[in-house]
Amino acid sequence: MKEFVTIEKIDGYARLKLNHPEKANAYNAEMAKALWDAVRQLRWDDEVGAVLLEAEGPLFSGGGDLVTFQQGIDNNTITDAMEELSATLNATVLAIRRMEKVFVSLIDGVCAGAGLGMALSADISLATENALFVAGYIGIAAVPDGGSSFAVIEALGKPRAADFFLTNGRISGEEAAKIGLVSRFVKSDTAESSAVKLVESLVRGPRRSQAATKDILAKMPGLSLAEYVEAERQGIILASRTADFRAGVGAFIKKEAPQFNQK
Repeated sequence: MKEFVTIEKIDGYARLKLNHPEKANAYNAEMAKALWDAVRQLRWDDEVGAVLLEAEGPLFSGGGDLVTFQQGIDNNTITDAMEELSATLNATVLAIRRMEKVFVSLIDGVCAGAGLGMALSADISLATENALFVAGYIGIAAVPDGGSSFAVIEALGKPRAADFFLTNGRISGEEAAKIGLVSRFVKSDTAESSAVKLVESLVRGPRRSQAATKDILAKMPGLSLAEYVEAERQGIILASRTADFRAGVGAFIKKEAPQFNQK
């Protein structure tokens, strides 16, 4: 049976890979369900402290599977199929953003449509010279889904996001890093090792503080300044009670590398 996604667990972190390159890692019901199951599993796996999302083949994701869309149109089932697909993609994106562990994505090829929402839902995203971010929706008279418009507005602001989506825009990996659509630009020939090194460093970090920091950052779009600084205040108070905080402060004072409990 075809594995649409694969999971490899290594020393406290997991490598999650889209594994349908013959279909451009595009999302149909089966692909979306497989990714949702994998993300849900990793979200609650206490042995996993960080996740690296990658893709097999030259494309990170072509977005929606247009062949299955055409079948839905022909069979007059497209509306039901789209309802199911969008619900699964939305649940996956929300799980990635809400999981209490750092999620990293590595984009080393074309990333279009719903693939944008998935790749950019990561806390830290890396793109190579092979990466190309493609809006895609207007080209087939569709509308952004899977959190893609949220992610692009979050990174670039509404004016640039509108330009990107309404003109069916394309952004290279290097440009994406320059304008803040992704976190970092890395060379393709060293991208995998760079991503793994990053995740290995993250998984050695203080997981409670990472989760709390992720939660604070997620609150930013919907809170006033007063609400936001109060959320920060509560976060730092809770952090100060942890063993990791004591270890971190003590190591800094002693000019040593901190050793966190990673739980």
